[in-house]
Amino acid sequence: MELQVNQDVELRKLSTAPLCRIADVLETNSDWKKVMSLITKNPMDENSGLKYNNEHMRLIEEHAKTTGKKCAEILFDEWGTSGRIRPTLRILKEIIKKAEIYRAADVIAEILNEPAPPRPTKGPAAPIPGITMLLNNLDMDTNQTGLNQKNQDRNQYRNQSLNMTPNVNNDTTIQMLSSANIPVVIESIGNKSTHKLESAPDLIKFSESMNLPDFSALIPKTSTQDSNLSIPALLERKSPDISRIDNSIIRSIDLVHFSYTDLQTITHKFFDQLFTSQFGPTGRIGSGGFGEVYVGYHPNYGQVAVKRFKDLHIAEKPDVAIKAFNSEVKSLLNLKHTNIVPIIGYSIDGPALCLVCEYVEGGSLEQNLAAKRLNEKQRVGIILGTAEGLKYVHKTEKLVSSEVGSSEKSSMKKNYYMHGDVKSANILLTKDYVPKLCDFGMAKHVEHTVFTTTLMGTHAYMAPEGFSGTVTQKIDIYSFGIVLLELLTGLKPILVDVKMNIKDYVEENCKDGDISGLLDPLVKDWKQASDVYGLAVRCLERNRHDRPSMDVVCDILNNILK
Repeated sequence: MELQVNQDVELRKLSTAPLCRIADVLETNSDWKKVMSLITKNPMDENSGLKYNNEHMRLIEEHAKTTGKKCAEILFDEWGTSGRIRPTLRILKEIIKKAEIYRAADVIAEILNEPAPPRPTKGPAAPIPGITMLLNNLDMDTNQTGLNQKNQDRNQYRNQSLNMTPNVNNDTTIQMLSSANIPVVIESIGNKSTHKLESAPDLIKFSESMNLPDFSALIPKTSTQDSNLSIPALLERKSPDISRIDNSIIRSIDLVHFSYTDLQTITHKFFDQLFTSQFGPTGRIGSGGFGEVYVGYHPNYGQVAVKRFKDLHIAEKPDVAIKAFNSEVKSLLNLKHTNIVPIIGYSIDGPALCLVCEYVEGGSLEQNLAAKRLNEKQRVGIILGTAEGLKYVHKTEKLVSSEVGSSEKSSMKKNYYMHGDVKSANILLTKDYVPKLCDFGMAKHVEHTVFTTTLMGTHAYMAPEGFSGTVTQKIDIYSFGIVLLELLTGLKPILVDVKMNIKDYVEENCKDGDISGLLDPLVKDWKQASDVYGLAVRCLERNRHDRPSMDVVCDILNNILK
């Protein structure tokens, strides 16, 4: 018997699967705007005034372009976590009914195991026999057996995610749980799974008549029994479009190819919350514009972080996901540094591309600042380490032969990279607070100014020229300046209460260049803070040519802090 979801559950506590179903419907014809226009300041009081305006809608659309997330998902994130009274599924249901978005209302009714709300008998919203049923059941298939199996799998996953979710606290520290509350990982690592992975019917099917090159020399190393699988065999398993995976990735002898089934197993089927299993921390630890990040224990590599890119058959822009995968893997393959997260390997044999890196157990800088954990010494180390990591990214050398496994004599080649998305959430900390840059999905190999029509990075950290498409390493410098302000003040990059960017807020409240009144109270008598703030101001110059290079930044920091 399927347990009913409580309609009074807060949206922020509702599991990912049902919320995504609602968001998918609201994306059609931008119906999320209808919902947003009806949201009141007090969810329990229709007369409390509207919470959002057209400018807020525009900001959500801009953020969606930046992150690749759906507008409805961003709205749920913002609305679900703001205000003293948090919206519930019941409140969302009433707003959707008021907006007459009947398809979304039908989805909520299905989630709650309730009858579908009545529709008008006339007009555009009136049900149309056959069409309405088709819209409400996108998984209809002429093969009824396959349909039943898919529905069983979906219901099993939904029951697990809704009813077996372990309790976790709000801190980044993992809450210890009793064995009775922890889902049991059934599959064993390396054993052949009896469950056949399904893929969407609209995935490209490769014909034997296609003129595919000989991939026999390009077989990637695998972590388990899949070691005998060739690339054509992976294609037969309906994996993502491997023909678009960069050859330097597939040919690398420095990367391990992991079975997607194994990654499913160690992350408890990509469980959407973090819990403690018998192997250690397991489940989702973060998310980004291109996918979700999970942690799990691998018998050969210990705790690993698995970044699962959005499933290519459901992603709005699959080409973007593949480009981000190629960019991140190639960047991490070429960039080896103490202050950069080490890559272990990847997976391309499942419905979604995956990147596997070493697990950095201390959480992100963003999380640690929010938790008020960092003292002066730790912040100084984070500043210096992050700067050194970016200096290496901006100007480094690599062994040409290491990229392709050639036996030829190695030669050195200059590389000029930019990270493209420097922010506190992308700076991970070890248990000893050593910073490690991660998330190189926006990274570019540049030797000159690049112009792009695709907005890069994160809005709150973006340099002015980035909004118009001019991309250089100086964008990283600007973003680093925002991170410096976060470390100095303990404030978030966007101050929601005053509706200001941290840069503008500090400028307005820092009298005569004196930052002392805005310093994080957790750090007492930070003597070098004034000099660090002076460097931040230089990094945040509006004209990119007035910003220092990372070499100069590191020299200044070494003189100030060491």
